[in-house]
Amino acid sequence: NLYKECRMTNLSLDVISRKQICKQLGVSRDTIRNWISKRNFPKPLSTSGRDPLFNIKEVKDWLHQNGGEDAK
Repeated sequence: NLYKECRMTNLSLDVISRKQICKQLGVSRDTIRNWISKRNFPKPLSTSGRDPLFNIKEVKDWLHQNGGEDAK
């Protein structure tokens, strides 16, 4: 499950990297950018660096609302 893996990977911080999202969902970076601009996907945290970090709860909520496979 995406949430459990992210909690373990990020030492219980409620964030997930774009790279992790892409890997777990099988989508590209361009897809994530497209979702942000056209489908109201959560924007990365403002302090993110080269591999943007996202709030895991916002990502899970978005997946749930948009019929994502990890919407548990």
